[in-house]
This record gives sequence, C-alpha cells and structure tokens, in this order.
Amino acid sequence: MNSTAQLQKDLFRRFASKEMTKLTLSQYYTAGRHLLKHRNNDSDAGFSAFQLTANFLYRELPVRIGQTATGLKQNPSPYNIRQIPQFRTLLDDYVDDLSHLVDRTPLPSTPDANEKFVNTLRSLKRKYRANMWTLSQGLRELSTAINVNDPLIVPDFLRTDTCVQRKEPVLHYFSSTMAYPDLSAPMAYLAPSGKMEMTDPSTWFVSAGPTLVNDGGGGSARDSRLLTPQQWTPNRVCSEFCDEATCRNPRLWFSDGTQRCAENQTRRFFDWLYSMNLGTQLLIEDHVAIHDYSHNLVQIIQPLDIANRAAHDASAICQRHYGFAPPVIKVIAPTPGVTTTYVPHYLYSMLFQLLKNALRATIEHHPRKTFPVIKLVMSSGDEDVTFKISDEGGGIPLSQVDAIWSYLKTTKDVGEADQTQKTVVRNSALSSITFMNRASDMPLFGAGDGLPMARQIARYFGGDLDLVSMEGVGTDVYLHLSRSRNVAEHTSDLCTLLESSFPMISTATTSASSSSAAI
Repeated sequence: MNSTAQLQKDLFRRFASKEMTKLTLSQYYTAGRHLLKHRNNDSDAGFSAFQLTANFLYRELPVRIGQTATGLKQNPSPYNIRQIPQFRTLLDDYVDDLSHLVDRTPLPSTPDANEKFVNTLRSLKRKYRANMWTLSQGLRELSTAINVNDPLIVPDFLRTDTCVQRKEPVLHYFSSTMAYPDLSAPMAYLAPSGKMEMTDPSTWFVSAGPTLVNDGGGGSARDSRLLTPQQWTPNRVCSEFCDEATCRNPRLWFSDGTQRCAENQTRRFFDWLYSMNLGTQLLIEDHVAIHDYSHNLVQIIQPLDIANRAAHDASAICQRHYGFAPPVIKVIAPTPGVTTTYVPHYLYSMLFQLLKNALRATIEHHPRKTFPVIKLVMSSGDEDVTFKISDEGGGIPLSQVDAIWSYLKTTKDVGEADQTQKTVVRNSALSSITFMNRASDMPLFGAGDGLPMARQIARYFGGDLDLVSMEGVGTDVYLHLSRSRNVAEHTSDLCTLLESSFPMISTATTSASSSSAAI
C-alpha cells in the first residue's frame, strides 16, 4: 500500500469511528434565528456569531462524510455495488470532499479563514444536490443489473438463472411456524451459534449411520433416510432483518426468502445512505443560506400554504405532460391556520411527489377523461400534522404494496425524466432555496425512488409515510409530520448499520465479492 492510500485509509478510520451529533428542528431554528439576528452587525459581532456554528460544522461534517464513504465502501448490501460506475463516482466524491475539508480547509478561527470555509461549503452544496441524482442513477443501474443477473454484481445465490444441482433428494423440513416444501435454495436461518446466516440447506444434514447403499445398478447412493437435520431453526423470512412484523401481506412470507432478505437488507442500506446525505446536505445548505441569503431553511410554516402550492404545481406538470385538464385536487383543511416547525421544501417535495403519483394513477385508470376528484386532507392534532391524499386510480394489489418502497424498482417513461433532470442538475444543481420555484418544470415521471425517498424525508424528523390501497378502487396515502421540535435526526450510526447486517455465506458469492475492497 502506497503512502497516499495509507493516509486516505487512516483519514477514514479517524472520522468514521466517531459518533455523529444528531440535531433537532429546535436547534436548527434557534441557531438560524441567532445567526440572522447578528448577520448584519459589525464585522466582529457578525463573525463571532457565525464562528460558533462554523466550528461545529468544521468538526461535524468530516464525521458524517467519513461515515457515509465508509458505509459505501464496506457495502452491507449483498450486491456488489462497487461495480456500478455511479456508486464509484459517488465514493470518489466523498473521498475528495473529506480530503478537501480536512486537508485543504483551515479552521474558521479568523474572518479570512471563515470565508475560505464558507467557500468550501458552497462547493459542497453544489455537489450534494448532484450527488442525489447520481445516487438515483446508480440505483437504476443496479436494478437493471439484478434484472439481467449480471454476475459481476449479483452473487450466484441471488441469481435467478442459477440452479443448484443436487445429487441428493430434497428432505422436507417443517417448522412450528410454517412449512418449507422446497429447501433447494439458500436462505437465512438461525444457526446453532445463535447468529443469522445465509446458508445452503443441503449442508444441514449429517450422517447418522451407513451413508452408502446399493442402488441396484452396481453403484452406491446416499441413503437420505439416514440423514438427520442439525439444529437450524428456519425463520419465516428472517424477521430480524426483514421487518416481517411490518409486512402486512402473508403471501410474501411464502415467497423466496433469500430474495426478500436481500431486498430488505439493500433497502436498509440505501435508507441509511439517503438519510446521511439528507442530514449532511441540510447542515451545509442551512449555513450557506443564512450566510449568503439571510434565509434559514428550518422555519415556522403554515403547512396548508405549501400543500396548495404543491397541488398547483403537480397539476401544472400533469396538464403539460398529457395535454388536457388534469383531475381536480380538492384541498380540505378543518384547521387551516395551523403552524409547525419544519423545512418548507421537504414538505413541498413530499406532497409534490405524492400528488404526481395520484394524478398519474387517476388519469391512467380512467381513459375517458372523466376523472374523480383527488382529495388532499390536512388535519392537525396535539402531536402530528397529518395529510391524507385519496385517489381513485385503481389501487395496488396487496402483493405489490411492500414492493413500492423498494429502491430497485423504476417507473416507466423514465427517458424524459432522465434527460430533463440531467439538464437541471448540470445547469443549476437545484438548491433547496430554488427547488420550490423550479419543481413545476420537472417531468411527471421520476427516477423510481420517489416514494422510498419521500418516506425517508418524513421519518427524518419523527414523521412517517404510509399507504393503504384497495385494488380496483384507489389508494389513500398518509403523511405524518411530528409537531415536536425536539425530535432528533433519525439516522443510524455507521456501526449500528453494519451490526444490523448479516453475512451472506455462500461459496458461490466469492466471484462477485472478491473485487470489493476492504476499507
């Protein structure tokens, strides 16, 4: 290992092992108001106000970026994502960002040094908006690679074109919870050691007596009746890792558990990666917005105003796409004047995405252009502000409800989205301040990760996004915002992420995993 690589490795270890500081909306808002109050004072007072926040960012950003890069390098997903060009680009960007902050940016202890630090933040702000699109493109390429069973990315035990050739008859094993009529494929099981492992059931059986019998043709064959199962406990779909408790579709419990475990572990990893990007981007953009535009991102907002704007813009792009008047969005708010503390463009982007989906489903389910009304209801309680979006767009089959939260599914007609979004990102990088002004120019169809990304945004400060569908009728989507300003950022530390993953043990995976570099 050369000296540069060793320095890089030491740099990652230095920051990835530290614990990130999780902030609340109250801390964002209070710090932002304080900075805005002193921003236009004389230089000494103004610098003193910004110095405290700048010093915090100078210490905190390397920790977050270091953890993000390390997570991407170690890759707890079962797929070899390092073979995807976009993910390699993303990792290179994180490495460069970390090096830039630590090695080429001075501590903001003087006005001149503080200005250099802010310049670095401006550069990172432009990159992080583009990084989100790079991540979306990488997910689409990963989805394609999985669909075509790319052997460089998909390990053998997850490839649908790989058949396990078994010389022994399959022994049926029944657990107390469900029966597995076919144990020919690897799956996640609770091993005798107490750890969850991905293993081939053919290795469970050991000899309990003579193992060879005359097969009647002059040869010998294994007597399967004399084989006994070891103490492995089949788990329905590896509930420890696959959130079985939240799976409302029992039919999925009988599907290929290996694929389901891989899908859920991949989703958890990209949930974490998105949330890390989300928090880092918010820290950077909030500081730059206050410094450059006298505008803080965390504000006391009226959610109804943002909902009306999102409904107007979603209708506008729907009409532009289809060429005729879209379904009417009826906004209902029993308590219209309610306020809460939140990031306005976060709420806007979630409602905008959900309304686009409702409009599209309604139009495609009613080809005669006689459309039922889409209802957007806002309700306020003591703890939450909740939105319900109800459409009559045909609904979603129960077997597909959980799949809509997957990052590995893409929407149709993404060509238009691909070209338009690339142009937007390349030209302006769509900062958070301008996003709400430009969203009506976006394409109707996105990159396919809109719903899981919206759920991550909702959960980041204590909210949630849920969906109830009736096939043949329509879908109700519930978006919850926590009214508490003291909910800390919801994201796992790197060590928690890696501890929650489990080893995919299979001799067939070595070809796909050997090219992954250890940190």
